[in-house]
Amino acid sequence: MCHNRKSWFLVLSAFIFLFCSWVRQGQSADWSFSPGIKVTQEYNSDVLFSHLDDWEDFFTRVEPNFKLIGESEKARLKLDSKVIGEKYLEYGHFDTVNTDNVLTLDYAWTPKFSTTLTNTFEKDNILETELERAGVAGFRRDRYRYGFDLTGNYMLSEVFSIGLGGGGTFSYYPDGPYPDLNLWQIHLNPTWAINPRDTLGLFVNFDYADYEDISTVQTLSQTLYWRRDLSDTTFFVLGAGYRYTWTKYEFTVYRLGFDPTVGIIFTPVNKEIRDEDDGFIFNFSLNNDWTERFTTIMDIGREHYNAIDARGIDRNYIRMTLKYKLTEKTSFNCRLAYDVTEEKGSFGVDRDYVRVSPSLRWKCTEDLTLSFHGSYEYRKSDGRNYEYDTDRFRSWVSLSYWWPRLWANH
Repeated sequence: MCHNRKSWFLVLSAFIFLFCSWVRQGQSADWSFSPGIKVTQEYNSDVLFSHLDDWEDFFTRVEPNFKLIGESEKARLKLDSKVIGEKYLEYGHFDTVNTDNVLTLDYAWTPKFSTTLTNTFEKDNILETELERAGVAGFRRDRYRYGFDLTGNYMLSEVFSIGLGGGGTFSYYPDGPYPDLNLWQIHLNPTWAINPRDTLGLFVNFDYADYEDISTVQTLSQTLYWRRDLSDTTFFVLGAGYRYTWTKYEFTVYRLGFDPTVGIIFTPVNKEIRDEDDGFIFNFSLNNDWTERFTTIMDIGREHYNAIDARGIDRNYIRMTLKYKLTEKTSFNCRLAYDVTEEKGSFGVDRDYVRVSPSLRWKCTEDLTLSFHGSYEYRKSDGRNYEYDTDRFRSWVSLSYWWPRLWANH
């Protein structure tokens, strides 16, 4: 992991060098700094979302954040950064400070060729992040993630373009129990703009996931997709493809032996098991403005997911967001999610995860927002020799304030 953190810092150093060069050459760039703060009071009926015990508690979350943006004719730099502090009323050992940072540099080298370089640094507690991402619940443990991605896009003609990129994400767990993960990726994305409303593309992706001292998982996926713009705000994306996965498990066994000078001994022997798997993948997304006030966003799909505990999981999901604008200052949202995860092997666990999250937002002023949220979650796990389910309820109120372009040079 130390080596990969050095790789991340080298990429970040190159990023800073490009940034400084740009500053020297682009004195006319438009710079702005926009800070904000969000304060939340939440009730959680089970902080750990566990079927064994209910860790019910109230806690306060404070999130100072800022956006730093610099733009010129050829380049755009954006830094999104926030710190998340949580203070629990009863269970003080849950108190934590997390952070999420994304630094992006877009540069147009020529009218046809552009690149995007992204660096990320995040510290979280795994549980909520993995539930949001894949519907998979794990332990509540600290995780540090470093990552970078460099993607280039070249316009071959007015209708043909090709994107090529890659990078790495490195996850580190200082307190366990999960293995550190080095995830390398490379992706290719040629597209064909058939007409102003229809785009056909092919997305090819290769992942190499190295779980420290446990396994390596290689996945090659290819997805052919079609995007149709029905209007300026309504579109759908339909994609289908296939994926191939190669897994190598590494473990140690101890063989019984005899040494004339010592007697009976156990000798460690390194073993490995190789496995291959494949499957159909697809996705469908629809963003539809039914009226000026009512919007729906829907995502349906099947994908192969590398879980934090070094297991490969097939995930089917249905997610929908409903947005309704009650007045000019008040809006109602509701997020619905249903995830089904399937693990291969005799010890695999199948899980069903359901989440319903309504919210009401009121813009007190242009920059001050008050919001009320609720969430109900249900999870059912079905293993080889057991079956259990659990649920939890959360409710919270948030007040956020934003100072757009508090400091700017234009």
